[in-house]
Amino acid sequence: MATRQRAIAIRLGAVATVAVLAAGCAQTSDPAEAGFFSGVSNLATGTYDQRVADREAARARAQTEADRLAARAAELDAERQVLAREEAAALQRLQNVNADIAAQQARLTELSSRRDVDTQRLDDLQSRAADLQRRRDTLAASPQTSDPAEIERLEREIDELRQVIDSIIATVAGP
Repeated sequence: MATRQRAIAIRLGAVATVAVLAAGCAQTSDPAEAGFFSGVSNLATGTYDQRVADREAARARAQTEADRLAARAAELDAERQVLAREEAAALQRLQNVNADIAAQQARLTELSSRRDVDTQRLDDLQSRAADLQRRRDTLAASPQTSDPAEIERLEREIDELRQVIDSIIATVAGP
């Protein structure tokens, strides 16, 4: 009986040894996990070279994406700078409009002190100047979204107001 147990123990030991050796030979392409035989096999079949090529391709894709993102960031920065210049120009134009309106309102106030001026016409012109000032204030509230065409319309209307005031002054002043 002891011989029989001994034979079973030897067989179990042999099976365990074969299992350990087989586990050591398990095929994996990860060099950190591969055993000696798996490593030799991976070198012979080019698995490691393929793994390196895959990693290089992934690095190249990541670099391409990083370059694309950097280019997009540069485009956005350039666009931001253009918008900042446009905003500064719009603010300057609005300040000029404000100064022009104030100058025309002062001229109207001066004309209102004269007796030989049509007061109804003067009231209409002062109302136009006040309307221009309200529109200018609306634009100035958010200069980054101000419509350049609206600023241009204001400038044109101020010029028209200036011309009307000039013609009244010329008429009042006489030849």
